[in-house]
Amino acid sequence: MAEEYKFRKVNAILGASPKIGPFPTELIIPWSIISFTLFMICYVVLNLPWLWVLLIVAWGDATWWILTGSKPYRFLSKFIPVPRWTRGVYQYRGMRKQEVRNYAER
Repeated sequence: MAEEYKFRKVNAILGASPKIGPFPTELIIPWSIISFTLFMICYVVLNLPWLWVLLIVAWGDATWWILTGSKPYRFLSKFIPVPRWTRGVYQYRGMRKQEVRNYAER
């Protein structure tokens, strides 16, 4: 007799990150910082026209989006320090008969 498989219905939204249109919401804060910084540099300090300021801000935001897009760990993991592993050397000595007896009595 053939077994009938019953599949559970799973909500496709589970595990997905929230988005505002095509833009992931985790990029809002970095984009704000990048935009504000580039605005201050380009418009206030360098006195560039608005078109150039908007293009440079869009370039900065797009660069951040590309670097941290779908798999951010590929780029951001470069900034996490690697643990320093050291190798210890210890010569193995087998248990003596007395130690084995004491261990077995526990």
